[in-house]
Amino acid sequence: MKGSADRARALLKTIGPKKASEQGGDYERWRNVSKGAVRVSADEIDVLVELFPQHALWLVSGEVAPEIGQTSPDHSQPNEK
Repeated sequence: MKGSADRARALLKTIGPKKASEQGGDYERWRNVSKGAVRVSADEIDVLVELFPQHALWLVSGEVAPEIGQTSPDHSQPNEK
């Protein structure tokens, strides 16, 4: 069972710490988040939601709602909690 921190790291891996830090936050912090060395904070979740608004629901809950434009990075994934 994956949590929101795992989903946040999955999204972060698609763009990398550099691009995430350009949107907000410190590069080293993003690098540590990516490696799992530190916990994902609300600030990082906020940046990821800004970068990936279409994945906001999935990021926080593991659910998707394609009818309202909320998907997961892998559209074939069923709802997962």
